[in-house]
Amino acid sequence: MNLEDKFTGTLVGVAVGDALGGPLETISTSCREIPQNVTEMIGGGWLKLKPGQITDDTEMTLCIARSITEKKKFDAEDIARKFVEWFYDSQIGAGRTTKTAIERLKEGVSWDDAGYNEVGLLSRGNGSVMRCSPVALLDYKDSKRLFKDSYQQSIITHPHPHCTFSAIFYNTIIANILSGNGKEKSYIDALKTIEHEPTLLKRYANIPNAKPNKPTGEVKNTIEAAVHCFLTTDSFEESIVKAVNLGGDADTTGAVTGALAGAHYGEKSIPSRWKEKLVDRHGNKVCNELMRLGKELYKLA
Repeated sequence: MNLEDKFTGTLVGVAVGDALGGPLETISTSCREIPQNVTEMIGGGWLKLKPGQITDDTEMTLCIARSITEKKKFDAEDIARKFVEWFYDSQIGAGRTTKTAIERLKEGVSWDDAGYNEVGLLSRGNGSVMRCSPVALLDYKDSKRLFKDSYQQSIITHPHPHCTFSAIFYNTIIANILSGNGKEKSYIDALKTIEHEPTLLKRYANIPNAKPNKPTGEVKNTIEAAVHCFLTTDSFEESIVKAVNLGGDADTTGAVTGALAGAHYGEKSIPSRWKEKLVDRHGNKVCNELMRLGKELYKLA
């Protein structure tokens, strides 16, 4: 497996996990409309998704990846601009914290201030973790830059330290994987990035041994579930199926797990039956663009 395959696998993995988990979001797995163990792109759910349709998790990941490849660098102001363009073009699935910040961006508030509002300051949601993997691809060789860029993309909407440091921790795992480390070493070494955040460190240091709860929109809960599913399985498909069938905020758990598994196992490990069904909110196929962006990020990095 070459490194380029890991780059494309990271982005495609986000979309596959997102689309597989989307119909399960907020729906009990005991619901008669949902199979007991979802392994295919079924569509439906509270967002009435088409089979294979991505949600805000992948749409916002695309915003970041497109910005980086167009600008040939990380540009938080341009990323914020793309968030606004996406949001006001029939966005789907965005949470309250993201909506509040983007509305402020639309009003002219700067990218580094929009998230600092009464909602964003209190929110410990997973909205900035689900989208941040393109930063790991760009910065995998430079830990200081990865720290800064992961932080900046988070504060656009989610400035709480649990959100910013979770993004740094998560992107560091991906960067470690891209640098050639195994799953466990990548995870253990990433714990160093949250040594000064005792609440996060206590929770994340126990991930391999703790049985994940039903994932919520809280960032700590999402990271715990996704990293656990990644560390305790042996293939891309197994990790994603395990993650989305936890229920709860299944699209985001799937997306976060998908980037980790895609980086580790590579794009070629992702089942074609999933990739070929990926579509955006307008019904456009997105797998080819995700692969193109992954290849461009590989060249930039």
